[in-house]
Amino acid sequence: MNTKNNHIKIEKEKEIVTITLNRPEVRNILDSEMIFELGNHLDELENDEGTRVLIITGKDNFCAGANIKELMEKHPVEAETFSRLGHKVFNQIENMGKPVIAAVNGYALGGGCELALACDIRIAAENAKFGQPEINLGLIPGFGGTQRLARLVGIGKAKELIMTGRMIDAKEAEAIGLVNQVVKGEELLEKAKEMAQVLAQKSSLVLRIAKNLINKNHDISKGLEMEIMDFSVCFASEDHLEGIKAFLEKRKPGFRGR
Repeated sequence: MNTKNNHIKIEKEKEIVTITLNRPEVRNILDSEMIFELGNHLDELENDEGTRVLIITGKDNFCAGANIKELMEKHPVEAETFSRLGHKVFNQIENMGKPVIAAVNGYALGGGCELALACDIRIAAENAKFGQPEINLGLIPGFGGTQRLARLVGIGKAKELIMTGRMIDAKEAEAIGLVNQVVKGEELLEKAKEMAQVLAQKSSLVLRIAKNLINKNHDISKGLEMEIMDFSVCFASEDHLEGIKAFLEKRKPGFRGR
């Protein structure tokens, strides 16, 4: 199977499906349309008995985050709706009854990093860059980053990355446990498919049970709901507007704490 829609490319090889974010001209940024489309594909693949493992990747870059211009136009209620949409789709990935592998190349920033965090296993190319730079826009991560990042790398390192907005390379991401494996860029999809083939040979029933138990042992549902509400609160602040303007004007923001 090889189908192609507006922004997402789907390829199936036997029991393994590769989902490719396919807007390289904008580094695969996540707007509402892209998130809706991803969710629709996940709905179909969840119910496809011929699909045992999913790989999510991006053309040229994994995903550089949300559409900043779209964020600029949102008031708090709209921001909450946007955050809930992202949470719904990323929760769908995390709770899917099939393993999901993130094959990360280039930028995985903001929502892109959060997309990788929602997957079960992360394999990164040597050129991959990770970060949660929302703080520089007067925001917090809005698609689960405050909860999933800490679960993977620990509270101290998660606070550092979220509160500084610092970008890290693949080597550091592997060292702190953010990614499982770093490979050469030209080998990324090959290595991801090798991992997928290993998983595809296991009992789908037992994989689903194991994944569910691990997730239940780290239940973050309350924290995710709090993140949605606090993300929307940020949109009522002057600092958020200043952060967005500074980003678009390519200058440092002058935050005032209100």
